[in-house]
Amino acid sequence: MDDSEVRIESTRNTSGSSRSHDSADDRATSTAESGLNSEPSLAVQKLHDEPAPARELRPPVGGVFAVLLGLSAAVLYTMANIALRHCITVDPFLVSAVKAAPTVIVLGPFLLWMLSRGEALVTSYRLIPRFVVVSIIGQFVGNAAFQIALGTIGLAASVPITLGVLIVGGAILGRILLAEPVRLPTLVAMLMIIVAVIILSHPSASETPDASATTHPVWVGALCAAASGAAYALFGAVMRQAMTGGVSAPVTMFISGLVGTISLWSVTLAGSGLESISAVASSQWSMMAAAGVLNFSAFVALSVSLKALPVVAVNLINASQVAMAAVAGVILFSEPVTWPLALGISLTFAGLLVLANRRSQSSGTRPTLQQE
Repeated sequence: MDDSEVRIESTRNTSGSSRSHDSADDRATSTAESGLNSEPSLAVQKLHDEPAPARELRPPVGGVFAVLLGLSAAVLYTMANIALRHCITVDPFLVSAVKAAPTVIVLGPFLLWMLSRGEALVTSYRLIPRFVVVSIIGQFVGNAAFQIALGTIGLAASVPITLGVLIVGGAILGRILLAEPVRLPTLVAMLMIIVAVIILSHPSASETPDASATTHPVWVGALCAAASGAAYALFGAVMRQAMTGGVSAPVTMFISGLVGTISLWSVTLAGSGLESISAVASSQWSMMAAAGVLNFSAFVALSVSLKALPVVAVNLINASQVAMAAVAGVILFSEPVTWPLALGISLTFAGLLVLANRRSQSSGTRPTLQQE
């Protein structure tokens, strides 16, 4: 069963309703009822007494393993960003195109396998056109702009700016598109993160990496990192809409990767040509491919872990990425440690912890992200 069906089934069980239109679960319920039409009272009792199959509601992994997967996701995301940092001399669109390919390569056969088993991948196509458009924005503004930021202000500053804007933008879009509440602790955390982004955007917070060939000023790099975070926030909100609207998680991931692969490769070939692509070193090709594999692996690990982890884990994992990116930037790439950089990272981390504390206090009735 895909994620959208789990959400529908969870909502149906909570509300006590026996039917939900246009879902695969309705067909299963109708099948169960059809054999009990001669005894209506027994059918009603069966629907109330028998819970959904354990595999649909039970987390796929235990709590300890889910924590390990969540931490692994944070490490894998950081490793992917480190690999991208090694490619700052390559065309950002080419880097993003190669990064998108592993998702298509892995999920293509997986979706065919799911279809061969008769599993419903999409129950409604209404939101797919919107998601395609947002996927283009996510690939070009999210991935490509983040790559430009890495080459302009480095890893230690790019990650907290991108993540900070992602969280603030996600809260705003969650309120607008998903009618999610924004409470006082969230507003305080958002304010802290906004101040952190402003500090990290100051020219004194970071320097352009020596290996980079870019001539952009620091503020352009900070703007690209912020634009990347905003694009990711939009992508995440619309992806949630699509999954709750009848599109499974594997399909949304495949669409995003396919859109990125086709559009980014087209722009790269039209702008740079085959000659410039052939000039890319084999080590850089390896790093770009590794970034794609690591990014996809991190997404899968995080998706599985969040089926069992409390909501608090979301922000704690994101906060750990800020710290790991800062350490990696300083140790691996000799990025300078400035007081604005340290202050901005600290404020970002603190804001994430405030969000995490608020989530942990309100997660008693909503223990997993899928039930939000």
